[in-house]
Amino acid sequence: MVFWKNWSFNIKFSLIAFFITAILGLVSMGALGGLLYYPVSFLFGSYPTLDDWSGDWVWPSVIMVGMLWSFGFVFGAVAWYYIQKITQSKVMLIAAYLLILWLWAALLWCWMIKVNLDQLT
Repeated sequence: MVFWKNWSFNIKFSLIAFFITAILGLVSMGALGGLLYYPVSFLFGSYPTLDDWSGDWVWPSVIMVGMLWSFGFVFGAVAWYYIQKITQSKVMLIAAYLLILWLWAALLWCWMIKVNLDQLT
């Protein structure tokens, strides 16, 4: 546990958030993935909304997005580490971290929609 004490708060937070959201993505039965769709839904305005989706692909997709989103915390921690070398502004660091989480959710949903596009229309 010596290495845990040497890590920064950001790394500790990101690892804990990674494990919690990965488990929550599965245990919530897709609620996390569904909630992640709404902040990025305006990007997919030309497609039917989440409420209009149907078929065998929807539930596994929503669960998968919720679980894969947990990797965004790891990406955010890596970005924090490198951006912190450039600036010490906490506002800038937190904004970059949150932007990475949002972008990762957008990328996951974009990928999920593209993979299942034939079933959406």
